[in-house]
Amino acid sequence: MFVDTSDDDSMNGHVTRQGAVRCQDSATDHQRLRGDRRGLLGRRLFTRKRRQRMPISFAFDGDDVMWTQQFVSPAVYLDTFAIRAISESDELSMRFAQGIRGRNGTWLLAALSMGEFARFADPRHVDRAEWLLAQVVPYIYLCLSEPVAARAATGETTTAARPLPPADHRNMDFFSRRWAQAQSFQETFRGMFQIVHENRDKMVETLDEVASTLVASLGIYRQREPYRRKAKAARLDDGRTRQQIISGELLRELILDTNAPITNNEALDLMHAVDAVDCCDLVLLDKAWERRAKALHKRIAETNTDMPIAQCFSMRNGGIEEFLAALERWPVSSPLPTHLA
Repeated sequence: MFVDTSDDDSMNGHVTRQGAVRCQDSATDHQRLRGDRRGLLGRRLFTRKRRQRMPISFAFDGDDVMWTQQFVSPAVYLDTFAIRAISESDELSMRFAQGIRGRNGTWLLAALSMGEFARFADPRHVDRAEWLLAQVVPYIYLCLSEPVAARAATGETTTAARPLPPADHRNMDFFSRRWAQAQSFQETFRGMFQIVHENRDKMVETLDEVASTLVASLGIYRQREPYRRKAKAARLDDGRTRQQIISGELLRELILDTNAPITNNEALDLMHAVDAVDCCDLVLLDKAWERRAKALHKRIAETNTDMPIAQCFSMRNGGIEEFLAALERWPVSSPLPTHLA
């Protein structure tokens, strides 16, 4: 089950030491809500509150382990190659980790971006990513990468309200069981990228299936003249959800130019970009998606639309330095309460 958190922008779950899972909300009265996880998430758009809190935590509650994920600014996202580029430099890794930890921020980790490490045959890339992750935990948020159409069709149509990313309940339940044994963040999350590497063939097959399905769908739709005409005329205030607006704007040039190639990599990059641009403060993406996100920024400014989205960077032309500098300029939050540290 998934639960509404109308008073607090966090998501909790209980995991018994034997492995059964139950969920409750994190509102002040801890009232338990029952229902389908995805259904409740889809009906509710969460407003992020700029309060001091720990992004991820575990705690015993009787015979259960209660996990909590909270999305705290500055929230940042790295696509797969950005993780690789930063993790391979000790200096960049430490700046990234200190930038997040020193501001009590959040690294949004999507199952998709971790899964794409299956394409790297060299285990050294995995080792470096593991080391980077160890420097940042518990300042992470595990996100479930869903197909673009499934995410875009849900949510409120108020462009000013920024949502939470969809939580990866399955992995959070798994790591809750690990924490029950280790009771150490580093030990709990050790091996996240290694698991992907050990299952490379299966992961690559799954990624290719997801990407191919999206490519085929986009190819069919953009051949329809009414669809292209609607995409060209779309306004930011036409009643679409934020996800529909963002995915539509990021895809705009690929839809209007029917000769532009749409590859499997482009499809996966789109899935990276939509949640990152929608939910985060700072994101490091591929150059093409940075350009498309900046075009959306420009359109938002020109139409005077109240629609906050992420500031985007790419790895080209000093983009990693600009990204880290923007993170380091973020105001430093007050220290965490002792019981949360």
